[in-house]
Amino acid sequence: MTDMVTLIAKTTPLERELTIASRTVQESDAARLGELYFTAYDASVVGDSLDVALADMKESLAGKYGALLPQASHVALDDAGKIVAAVLVVEHAVGDDTPDAPFIIELITDRQHRRRGLAEDLVLATMDTLFNEGKTDVALRVESTNSAALALYLSLDFHRWSPEEADD
Repeated sequence: MTDMVTLIAKTTPLERELTIASRTVQESDAARLGELYFTAYDASVVGDSLDVALADMKESLAGKYGALLPQASHVALDDAGKIVAAVLVVEHAVGDDTPDAPFIIELITDRQHRRRGLAEDLVLATMDTLFNEGKTDVALRVESTNSAALALYLSLDFHRWSPEEADD
């Protein structure tokens, strides 16, 4: 099993224009999000079939991993209006070993659209939405070996969270 790291950051208002076309997640996006989920990750992450990925995405949107915050969950669109990246946020992660804060359960970018700033813009949009709703923090989990994701989150001022931190 891969070691997971929980990270947390203060929400902030947008300080620059986003470089992507985006909008909030809609229920009707489930099929495309499932396809994106299946093609963006290795089978060991999402299962060995598109049907498994679609089912998991539908369950994610329905609250399996916490109550979805659709206003804080965003999708990035290509020039044709197709979803090429997405961030899904829940009110609080399922389980007791997470911060009491909105939680990013997925940040997915199509393999063909990586390294273009889409993930960064989506996280910034989420942080702005949460800030404007009066939420002070946002958290997530990432594999400790995912250096690209860790670099992104650290550049956005996320830091390691531990349950002991919550007791302070």
